[in-house]
Amino acid sequence: MLCAGLFCLCSLIVGAIYLDYNRFVSGDVLHDGQEETVVIAYGASWDDILFELRDKRIVSRRYYFDFWARDAGLPRAIKAGTYHFKGPLTLVELDQKLRQGGEVDDVRVTIPEGFTIFHIADRLEMLGVVSKRDFLDAARSKELLKKHDVQGESFEGYLFPDTYAIKKGSSAEAIVERFHARWDEVIQEVIESNPGMLEEHQDAREMDLHDLVILASLVERETNHNPERALISRVFLNRIDKGMKLQTDPTCVYGEETYMEVPSPKRCRDRLNRYSTYVIKGLPPGPISNPGRRSLEAALNPDKSAEARKYLFFVARRDGSGSHYFTSTYKEHVKAIDKFLR
Repeated sequence: MLCAGLFCLCSLIVGAIYLDYNRFVSGDVLHDGQEETVVIAYGASWDDILFELRDKRIVSRRYYFDFWARDAGLPRAIKAGTYHFKGPLTLVELDQKLRQGGEVDDVRVTIPEGFTIFHIADRLEMLGVVSKRDFLDAARSKELLKKHDVQGESFEGYLFPDTYAIKKGSSAEAIVERFHARWDEVIQEVIESNPGMLEEHQDAREMDLHDLVILASLVERETNHNPERALISRVFLNRIDKGMKLQTDPTCVYGEETYMEVPSPKRCRDRLNRYSTYVIKGLPPGPISNPGRRSLEAALNPDKSAEARKYLFFVARRDGSGSHYFTSTYKEHVKAIDKFLR
């Protein structure tokens, strides 16, 4: 009797689930008057898509829809894009639309020279392309870094500043790879147009390409005055050759918590600040910005004039020109500070 009772109970439960499933399959996923917009990101997993449809109240029974969709082969056929759904909408109609593909809208994104990954993340989020957190996670992804053979803790320095048309729904990983692919093109052009320079840096001070990207990021953050980029690069190399600290202010505020701050003595002298070149010797542990072509060229091919090889200091003129005053001794540097900054 007990077994018979359990069998009847199980039959009732299975029957109820079957009836509920059929009501879901035969009913509308959106009723008349309802409207929802869904963005299916490029590279999104099926689970991500299921949760997106559930969160937008299109799929009320996620497990039912998952079973039905897999049986229909939808997970392999769904296309990325932006979808604008209007009720009444049946499950079959939803399936057809997801197979056809949504609207593919491009967002024009300009990444200025010298932006950090944190600035880029802010801009992408502001434009509604991708969330700040998702972008930063992708920019620090160990799997992506290994895939593209990028040294360091993130893609900082390896995302090329340019204007891009980005499809709505693009994943953060796809965006990082797009920016890096452009960087890869440019760095090859820079190396080819400066033959032998990479080897010269390696022989002279054991600096590899990663070190030169770091150097370029310092140049980028110090000046946007094109005629001086190669000269500032030379000053940094002169200081490295003499074993002097670089003491460049932008390194003091590199980091997710400080990138919006103005450099201050407190930040620069903080012994725990591993990027501050007032504390550490030589280059910081990684790039502090994403340099453009001209700064990459300046790092690879610094000013070689006899005069440039003497300079160890520079100070901004603060006259609106964007230029600097260069000196060879600390005494001259102090006078320049008095003249231009005080």
